[in-house]
This record gives sequence, C-alpha cells and structure tokens, in this order.
Amino acid sequence: MASLKSALKGVIPESLRSRVRQSEVWRRRYNRKHAEDLARSSKRLDICAAQMAHLLHLAHPNGAEAPPLAGKICLEIGCGWILTHALVCHLLGAEKVIATDIESMAGPDYLPLAIENAVLYLVRDVLSPFEDHPAIRQRLERLQRLPSYDFESLEQLGIEYVAPIDWARKRLGRPVDFIYSLSVLEHVPVDDVPALLHHLGSDLRPGGSMIHAIHLEDHRDIQNHPFPFLALPGAEFGRQQQTDHGNRLRRSAWRRLFDQEPTLESRFLYEFSRTDKPLPTEIDASVEHEGEADLRISHLGVLSIRKGGEPSATGETAR
Repeated sequence: MASLKSALKGVIPESLRSRVRQSEVWRRRYNRKHAEDLARSSKRLDICAAQMAHLLHLAHPNGAEAPPLAGKICLEIGCGWILTHALVCHLLGAEKVIATDIESMAGPDYLPLAIENAVLYLVRDVLSPFEDHPAIRQRLERLQRLPSYDFESLEQLGIEYVAPIDWARKRLGRPVDFIYSLSVLEHVPVDDVPALLHHLGSDLRPGGSMIHAIHLEDHRDIQNHPFPFLALPGAEFGRQQQTDHGNRLRRSAWRRLFDQEPTLESRFLYEFSRTDKPLPTEIDASVEHEGEADLRISHLGVLSIRKGGEPSATGETAR
C-alpha cells in the first residue's frame, strides 16, 4: 500500500493533489481517520504532557518556583483535531483554556482515545514539577470519570473552543496570561506573520508570556527531503503552498519578525539543525537567510514576554 501511494504521488501533479486535499469529501474522510491516528500516537495525553513539560523546563532553567499555569488563562493557537494540549493546561491548574484554530475541526469525542492510550503515571510525573502532584491526580481521575466528551463537558472543565478565528485578521479581544503553539506558526503565510504576532502580543497581559515551537522543514516530506522546497521560485510558492509545505521562514527571519513586535521581549529557547540531508544548490531569492547554518535550522522554540509588567511565572524577562 505504501509503495502504491508513493507511485501515485510521483505520477499525480502536486497542483491536482492539492485541489483534491481541499475538497469537502476528502477533508471529512481524512479528518476522521487522521484524528483517530493522532489520538493513538502524537496526541496521546502522555506525549502532549511531555511536550508541554519540556517547554516549561526550558522556560525555567533554574527550576519552577511556583506553578506556572495555575489560576491562569491560557490560549492555544492551532489546536487541530485533538484538544489534548488543552487538557494538559487543565491538569496544570489553568483557570481557563481557550483552544483556537483557523478552521473548525476539533472533535472532543476523540479525547478518550488520547487518554486511554496514554501511560497515565507518566502524565502525573512529567507535570509534577509545575503543579501539585495530588492535584494533577485528582484532575486526571475526573477526566477518566467523564461520561462523555463534548464541547459542553469541556466548558465545564474550563476549556473553550473558538474556531474559526484568523489571528492575522483579528485579535481574540480578551486578556490572557499564557499563549502557546506547537508546529503551527510555520504554516502561516509569510505576509500574515507580522499581524498575527501583533495580535497575539496585544492579547497578552503585561508580564504574560508565550511559547511557540516552530518546525522549519518541508512538511510534505520531512524525513527524506526537508530542504528542496527552499529552491522553488517564489512566484510558484503562494499562500496555499506555504500552508501545506511550511512558509520557508528561516531562523534569522523569525528573529527579525519577533524583534519587530514592540510589545514583546523575545529569545530562543532552543534551536536544532538538520545536517543529514543536502541543501539545494541554489536557494530561491525569495527565501531570506544568512547562510548555510541559518538554512539548516529545522526547529525553533521562542519565548516572548509582554512588556510593561512583572515577568510572568512562565519565564524570565527575555534578553
């Protein structure tokens, strides 16, 4: 089956495959299957808890002195099909979690799969540096006892789903303490990024913080061909291609964009490079970069603090 899919991928033009992916029938079928797969894999509760704990550890290089999310209002950008990271924020004691997306696609009924397939003691253990262990256990047991998962039951937990919302076009309009995204910002078309960052920064309370995990490789073939999309002519790499493949912004461009937002102080939490695959012999002129090292960066973590207040519990004032 995999070889057949690969053969068809090589024969059918990308433009046609892109149109098929945008069809309503294909998207309904894909969303349902993909959501089930995610709930059993990368959106399992233990995996999402480990991701959040990793980011919080990096934002707390000297250890957490206080529960960073307890009693806070948290905002997730691009929550996708499974609202597992919102559950993690709930387990960490958030007063309210607002999960948002540019399209309405989340299915609360997939959350039991994300919980059932998780190793639950790992959830408690990895989150315990950032919240009282018995409190995490109590909330987790409550999640397991829920008779059903729908948007109403999530609202009772303090989890609100807001979609569709295009952050490049508007703000949420409500103050929040903590904003996060995982592998989302790289799908935002380049022209929309400045407005998106400005709107997010505007919704942060003074002293509030946000963490973004950004993936810089070609999402259509991460494993084998992470860089050839850097050679594609800019005129052929429009908004849909930027959303599907990644917007091709490199580390230096992200640094500039975050620094241009006057309300924020930002720093990189981490940056990883990919050296096992070749770069294109020529990089298209539309790709802003500062040389090979810049081009090879594959992952970034960015911490931003809203100016004008005391540093929040999710990180020290940057730079």
